[in-house]
Amino acid sequence: MIALSGFLRRHLLFTLLNLLGLAVGIAAFLLVSLYVAEEGTVDHGFTAADRLYRVGGQLNVGGQAIKLVFAPTELPGPLTQEVPEIEAATRMENDRVMLGTAPRFFEQKMLWADPNFLQVLDYPLERGDPATALARPDGVVVTRALARTLFGDADPLGRTVQVRNGATLTVTGILAPPPQSHLVFAAIAAEAARGPKSWAHQKAASWTDISGAVTYVRLAKGASAKAVADALPAFVNRHNPPNPDQAGGGMDNMLSLRLDPVPDIYLHIKALGDITPGGDVGTLQVLGGVALLILGIAIANYTNMATAQAINRAREVGIRKLVGARRRQLVALFTGEAVALAALGTVAALALMELAMPAFQALVGRDIALAPLTRGWLLPLALATPLVVGVMGGFYPALVLSGYRPGEVLKGKAQAPGASRVRAVLVVGQFAVSIALMVATLTVQRQVAHVQAAGLGYQPESLYVVSNLPTGDGRAATLKKELAHLPGVRAVALSNLVPADSSESLSSFDLPENTRSTLRQARGIEVFTGDEDFFATYGARLVAGGGLPAGWKAEAVDEQTPRYAVLTESAAGRMGYTKPGDAVGERLYADGKNPTEVVGVVADMRFQSARHADEPLMFQIKAGGRHMTLRLAAGDQRATVDAVNRAVDKFYPDTDYLRHGFVDERIEGLYKTERRQGQILAAFGGLAVVLANLGLFGLTALTAARRTKEIGIRRVVGAGVSDIMRLMAWQFTRPVLVANLVAWPVVWWALHVWLSQFTVRVDQAPLTFVAAGALALVVALVTVAVHVVRVASATPVGALRYE
Repeated sequence: MIALSGFLRRHLLFTLLNLLGLAVGIAAFLLVSLYVAEEGTVDHGFTAADRLYRVGGQLNVGGQAIKLVFAPTELPGPLTQEVPEIEAATRMENDRVMLGTAPRFFEQKMLWADPNFLQVLDYPLERGDPATALARPDGVVVTRALARTLFGDADPLGRTVQVRNGATLTVTGILAPPPQSHLVFAAIAAEAARGPKSWAHQKAASWTDISGAVTYVRLAKGASAKAVADALPAFVNRHNPPNPDQAGGGMDNMLSLRLDPVPDIYLHIKALGDITPGGDVGTLQVLGGVALLILGIAIANYTNMATAQAINRAREVGIRKLVGARRRQLVALFTGEAVALAALGTVAALALMELAMPAFQALVGRDIALAPLTRGWLLPLALATPLVVGVMGGFYPALVLSGYRPGEVLKGKAQAPGASRVRAVLVVGQFAVSIALMVATLTVQRQVAHVQAAGLGYQPESLYVVSNLPTGDGRAATLKKELAHLPGVRAVALSNLVPADSSESLSSFDLPENTRSTLRQARGIEVFTGDEDFFATYGARLVAGGGLPAGWKAEAVDEQTPRYAVLTESAAGRMGYTKPGDAVGERLYADGKNPTEVVGVVADMRFQSARHADEPLMFQIKAGGRHMTLRLAAGDQRATVDAVNRAVDKFYPDTDYLRHGFVDERIEGLYKTERRQGQILAAFGGLAVVLANLGLFGLTALTAARRTKEIGIRRVVGAGVSDIMRLMAWQFTRPVLVANLVAWPVVWWALHVWLSQFTVRVDQAPLTFVAAGALALVVALVTVAVHVVRVASATPVGALRYE
């Protein structure tokens, strides 16, 4: 490594400023590189990962589709027999169980799997044989952490563990610490242990009646995934003949299958049934972009201060040239100094990364270690970073420095042509980036706050939900009656849809002969159930119709009684009704014999993220449902919530995983990605502002030092400190004002594209842009004032003796 020159040692302040800026920029860049590398390698560690696929199902109705992670339960056998390119197939099903030995049970995520599961998705075992661990009908493999929880320091192999109210399992293997995967689990159990509930004991059903089984296949070496995908439609038609009444009116199949490459699932594939959140490409792009911008600001800082200091090194350059140094030698020397400084900055960056790691992990929601920097493509990246950064930051200053002519230097006429213009451009660029990130941060935060409340079609405040209730045994109706009499409970309803629920449903309806609709058949309507109190509990707004007949109760519905339904405005429009009121009184036929009468139309109700268009919803009024929603009285609701939870536990003492929570918390969870992107922009935007002003601090110090004599003369002829301040402030705030003009149109367009993915969105308020620009200007003025006030306040005599 080239030793730092005497000049850099003598000007320690500017060297440290450069070193700090480079260290922060490099640390941000390498931290993000670590995160991107870790996210990009999820599920790539399996043997033959490039030949592993998940077979996902898709239900198609009326030109709309529901993309599922599940597939027909009996799929593996026919697939391996009829599609020669598939050499192995296996199934698993996600579950959450209470696992342990009485009386101690622990909630765990577990997979029920076929005997060959660990041979297809070969998660490594520390102990046990993957070929036989799940072949035993009661076998289970557990993680090392779970084994310690269950058995302490005792040898877990061969010991038994029980699923509360379920199977007794025998430990047949210990999983090595699994790498991050699209599957998250603490145990994998033989599916046969479920006994009567196992796949082998399930009655044959239509392939469109898809339950929770997920199928994975491994293709043979050299097999074409495209050939398999092309064979799937005919394969489905053989086992599930198309029904023209179910699909789009032709002989197309309601069910289709697709191949999801396993290494792509985590980042690129989203489907109904994913119980663990995958990665987010958008977040990676935001992180990568802002990290490069931060690194760019750090490089620009070095370039700026190096060119600003160039005049102070003119005499050194002149002497070196007089004793025979060539320009290319000087370029190499000064570039080498920059590379050496960048190398020191990289070392400092590693220390900063260690300090910043906890905060960065909280920001991205993932555990990350520095160890991966020493392997794969990250090692060459880390080694190349100081070289690339040093050359990018130091090459132009080296050209400026090496361009001085000895004669001009010795006569005191040395100039650095164009360097001041380059510095101005770089300062404008730095502040443009800072301002753009601030505008983006403010807009993202406004958008997230807006979509959580705007356009919902119901009142989310004080709604409390209990989910995953067992159905079919009548307990829910009795519980509802008891909860309705609790102090602090204003209303209670049962339904099979609540906000942030992942359920989807698509149905088709025949319309009556004398319909007021422009259609004879309506397709792609999402049908859910709610009882007679559902709309009042949610505070939905009725826009047409009189609602249910007086005194009618959903629990009275049977084969002979009327069936009623309420549509949303979007559903009425999808069904071809010009006005919402035209749908009221219409009788719809889903199965040809049992009509459903529309008794009302409500304003659109948004149960999913605002990224989705308004859903065409039909609510059939029926008793029961797996979700119970309560509207609580305003004020302190803790006592009421405790009473509700006690009542639920009394009615369902043997049921695990009832999910409790407020609706506004569920809605907030829909925007986790956007909120994280806003936090990333805020953190890195603040870093960009600090770095940009760090550079401005150094430039101001250099300029103030060079103009010390000028300032002294101005003070002698009567200029005050405020006059000097205005003079210097204008010089350094002009680039910030210009940066606003550069940043605003660019960030406006970027945010326009980002906001376009939402059906409900905020306007790009001019005040947001002005506030970000004003903040950047104020911070810049404070930075400039630190030096200018110090120099301008000095006695003129001292200033005149300077130099």
